[in-house]
Amino acid sequence: MFEMVRLIRPQYGLLYTFFHLVTIMTQRRPFLVEISNDVGLRTAQDIVRQLRDALATHDLVSVATHAITAADITTIQLLLSARRQALASRKSLSLAAPAKGVLRDLLIATGCLSVDGQPLAPDGDFWTSQPGQDEGIPA
Repeated sequence: MFEMVRLIRPQYGLLYTFFHLVTIMTQRRPFLVEISNDVGLRTAQDIVRQLRDALATHDLVSVATHAITAADITTIQLLLSARRQALASRKSLSLAAPAKGVLRDLLIATGCLSVDGQPLAPDGDFWTSQPGQDEGIPA
């Protein structure tokens, strides 16, 4: 948005006119992908397609995992792969909330998180970051 700004300098008797770029800072909201129920090898292709489509059309994608009822190592692999794809495309993919329930239990069982929820793996911050904290775009 451009705004016409006129400055009058009385001491010089001149009228200055210029265009001033007005930047309006807005909070960009991520596109939400909800994954639920049994999220494992059998449903991996559907979830990959959902995440790929979301990243193709949105710069910020958030994944809601609270309704997952069953998960396996495929779940961890596909979410980390989608995150890496987002980073490579200078986009952001994050969890809508830190991992809980079935997903958190799986992350502990596989050694990604400690029993008290601390990251143990290089990508551990992905599972524990608060929404908005991990923008996914490197500085």
